[in-house]
Amino acid sequence: MGQGFASASATLRETKTGEWRHELSYFGEYGWSDRLTIGVDLNQSHHDSGHALLFARIPLSKQNSAVPLALAISAGGAHFRGDWGGMYRVTLSAGHGFQTEHGSGWASIDATYEYRHGADDPTWKLDATVGLNNPGRLSPMLQIETSKTSGQSLSYAIIPSLRHEISAHQEVVFGLEYKEADQRSLGLRVALWHRF
Repeated sequence: MGQGFASASATLRETKTGEWRHELSYFGEYGWSDRLTIGVDLNQSHHDSGHALLFARIPLSKQNSAVPLALAISAGGAHFRGDWGGMYRVTLSAGHGFQTEHGSGWASIDATYEYRHGADDPTWKLDATVGLNNPGRLSPMLQIETSKTSGQSLSYAIIPSLRHEISAHQEVVFGLEYKEADQRSLGLRVALWHRF
């Protein structure tokens, strides 16, 4: 309660056609109470598509649970080439902290149901993250993001990253992203994390 987190990121991606595309995103959340976290999720992919969502997340497990569970409900809008419509998302999340000989770490998994106005079918997503904390040194992190819509091929992204602490409350993150969607692409991601 009373604590927040914000992340701003930019990804520069080269497609198989040689075209360069950029993606911008912002994620922020604030612990309103012990039982409620509120936040915002913004994304813009090149000039084609993007979304703006507000969300509320509540815990489903006890505070000291070994594997905390939480449910997030998001609502807002999404656009494709400027044509906006409603967007809704429900996410079930699980996380777990651990200790290794190299320091502490965490792992999380998120299962999401997502629907955009005008779409024929919803999209199902399953994302996983694992990371290590090495204060004063580079900290590795790996993210895997998957997405599936009925009648379409599975899309996925693999993102190995390195986090570097630049202050007591800030980290800069450098990542390389391999994405298999409508076409294969490789991207360079830079993000700034801020805790407050």
